[in-house]
Amino acid sequence: MKIILSILLFASLLFANNHNNSLKIQILENICSGIKNIKAMPIYSDDIEIQKAFKNVHRFNVVENFNDAKLIILSKNVDKIKKFPKKHIFVLNYDLLETIPNSFGAFFWKKGRPNIVFIKPRLKEQLLKLSSELEPYIEEKIW
Repeated sequence: MKIILSILLFASLLFANNHNNSLKIQILENICSGIKNIKAMPIYSDDIEIQKAFKNVHRFNVVENFNDAKLIILSKNVDKIKKFPKKHIFVLNYDLLETIPNSFGAFFWKKGRPNIVFIKPRLKEQLLKLSSELEPYIEEKIW
């Protein structure tokens, strides 16, 4: 009986993780689609799953090298990318929003729920415009 319960628990955890990954990809696609100036911009991500998923979406131009990208989606802190101020950086960790000064927004999980944040001064500085669906996620934060 314990073995069956263990297998069911493990299977449900795997399903939940896959569900979160597909939900993450869907939310990121909506975010990228909602950034008006980025529609034709080359996109790079350090997350392999995001790269693979975005390659299948024809409205995104996914590149394999961050030097060729104008929008970078980061899941971890990459020091060499911070040195490129002309890049638009969207992060997948709230703490990176503070440590990477040219990051304009973040998507992260908190208490099991997805959260989206855009920093108004950084959007303005980078001349990025959001669709009306993303405007409720804009904050005035200044570090």
